[in-house]
Amino acid sequence: MLDMLLQTLSRQSVASLHRLGRVLQPLFRVAYRRRIVAANLAYAFPDADTATLAERFYDAFAETYMETIRSLSIDAAELGERVTFQGAQDLNRGNALLLLAHHGNLVWALTALAGEIEAPISVVYKSPHIDTMHKLLLRIARRFGIQAVSLGEVRRQLLKSRQQNRVWALVADQRPGRHRRHAELCGRRTAFHAGPERMARALNRPVYYLSCQRTAPGRYRCVVERIAEPPYRSEPDVVERYAAKLQADIDRAPEYWLWSHERWRQR
Repeated sequence: MLDMLLQTLSRQSVASLHRLGRVLQPLFRVAYRRRIVAANLAYAFPDADTATLAERFYDAFAETYMETIRSLSIDAAELGERVTFQGAQDLNRGNALLLLAHHGNLVWALTALAGEIEAPISVVYKSPHIDTMHKLLLRIARRFGIQAVSLGEVRRQLLKSRQQNRVWALVADQRPGRHRRHAELCGRRTAFHAGPERMARALNRPVYYLSCQRTAPGRYRCVVERIAEPPYRSEPDVVERYAAKLQADIDRAPEYWLWSHERWRQR
């Protein structure tokens, strides 16, 4: 039933879905992790009007949520018109590690990139807590020819595809598990996944960052920049450079980062 509803909704225009998102925004604001959002914003912006920031976050969340649903039906031509790239040609040959964040529209950035470059893409993901969202994202990945690899399958898939010129994409801004590095984010010492540095060293490949910047309703400009490259004789500082790029995106448009992660929860 839910799958049918999402598929039906996905056939609506982006403008229609945005209107629906504005209607649903108060529901998201009440039902979706409002205490976590408020705590994160207060922690990151102690001197700001965090109530206004939270309102803007839920506006952006509703908008991008509706755009994600549209991904079930949107065609490559429309997606290519809505998401443009600068620097993506550097990924055409593959053999690269691409770091992304939950900023802007992560789903559109990845799916549009799959149609923009020649190399195949494998994205490493951590399963969302909401099963419906997990299934939705896997359906979208398959639709655009992206290989979705769970954290537990990374090593096996790396060995299996080591002769292929793939772009390995990691969404690296979530709270990490045991293996971590620290860098400053929003003025706070923040734990990040150590995986990007470990993969960069193991693969001996350059590392890129993709910034997804909203330019208008339903339109984004993605900038791909190299942030590290081999030889990695010492610590490549990938995490610090990644955190600096993410900070720049947050400074530019704080409402478009996913503040609903328990990012600074104390153990």
